[in-house]
Amino acid sequence: MTLIPKNAPPDWYVPRIGAVSPAGPEIVLAVGETVDLSVEIEPCQTVPREQNWQRRERPVLSTTNTTQDWSRVMLYMPRVIRADGMYKMWYVGTSGPPRPASCHLGYATSQDGIHWEEYPGNPIVTDQALQDAGGWGWCFQSPFVLYDLKERKYRMWFSALTHWEQTDDGELVEMTQQVGYAESPDGIAWDIHPEPVTRSGRCASVIQEADGSFTMWANARPAGDPDPSSIYGHIMLLRSPDGIHWEEIADVIQPEGIYKSCVYPHVIRDGPGFAMWHGGHRAALRDDVSFARGQLDDAYGDWFDLTFARSADGQAWTDRVGHPVFPPSANKDAFDARYTSTPHVLKLPGRYVLYYSARDMLEGWLQADGALGPGRGFAYRHIGYATLPAEEHIDPTLRYAWTIDGEPHAERTGTLHFSTLEPGSHHVTCQVENANGKAAYTWNLVLGV
Repeated sequence: MTLIPKNAPPDWYVPRIGAVSPAGPEIVLAVGETVDLSVEIEPCQTVPREQNWQRRERPVLSTTNTTQDWSRVMLYMPRVIRADGMYKMWYVGTSGPPRPASCHLGYATSQDGIHWEEYPGNPIVTDQALQDAGGWGWCFQSPFVLYDLKERKYRMWFSALTHWEQTDDGELVEMTQQVGYAESPDGIAWDIHPEPVTRSGRCASVIQEADGSFTMWANARPAGDPDPSSIYGHIMLLRSPDGIHWEEIADVIQPEGIYKSCVYPHVIRDGPGFAMWHGGHRAALRDDVSFARGQLDDAYGDWFDLTFARSADGQAWTDRVGHPVFPPSANKDAFDARYTSTPHVLKLPGRYVLYYSARDMLEGWLQADGALGPGRGFAYRHIGYATLPAEEHIDPTLRYAWTIDGEPHAERTGTLHFSTLEPGSHHVTCQVENANGKAAYTWNLVLGV
């Protein structure tokens, strides 16, 4: 990593708090107990034009290394954030047949982002929980989780099927997917909203704006389109004041170039604008691969990998590379030899970290006992990990200021070692400021006897 000193940060770099520790609506302590309060700031860097991702040879979590039976057939769709000084992952799994599957939500934590400890109470959300919450959907998929710094709670958007119909030969007749919503104080116990929050939706990627509102990019089927598979060919921009009531703004991405679909968008802030990774189906992976359509896969078809786009405003995506930035592995024995999919990118100091779903070259799918499953279909079985180096710029104007119950504290770093005071409620705030703006986070500490 190269640190480049500057007299002032770029005009676009406003400090944003990316993670806090500890997280939650209130922190309960005993008098005499101590706690380290800390904030992590989004680094001053942009995605390199050449994306030379360095992938890990083995999956970080997989049906082949899970310790839990509920995700022995499928394990995929990772969504990772930093909170409480650790990495937290939400992912999807099942032990039943795929296409369509009865999918559930799992949770795991990690100190380094590579070695994961699965939560012993998994799955934390099941298809039955969706039925109990309103009965509007099933086949839980595509979780997207963020920690709301203003409300001090976790928010999740996810996809679920509301209608599925296919012929005896497996041909899709009708499919309807919508985005659901849930909230949690800890990321484990979720309160599911009783109704879907979008007209159509698959794989939401959400950013919280400075005013507390939300922007979403998600696959959506255009209104009135009779083709159920058209949801795979359109990425919609939506906005919401509260994360529940969404307005469709524009259909912003459709397939182009070598790609026949545009699926699984993931968007982050990048410099003064935005960066998006998304997946797409294409007929051939490399020049030395000449399989005809249908020889490699079932009716869901072909090869699949990740491409990239940039935008100044999140709506007009004019800088689309039109080629893979993260293709499947060239090693046919690798866990990600056929599909790299469902990207989720973390921006960390000096690097970007990519978590993704992967398919190997297995034809068909394996049952929980390891035997080949009956019928057609395939299963995502692995979660991969890759890193991309980036140049981080030093911001010499960055300053930290702490207050305890409104009184200034001498600490001037991103961490405060807090010694408990008197019983009752105390408010500790960390404000981060540079030449372009500022951000702040407040902990509500409740001290008992």
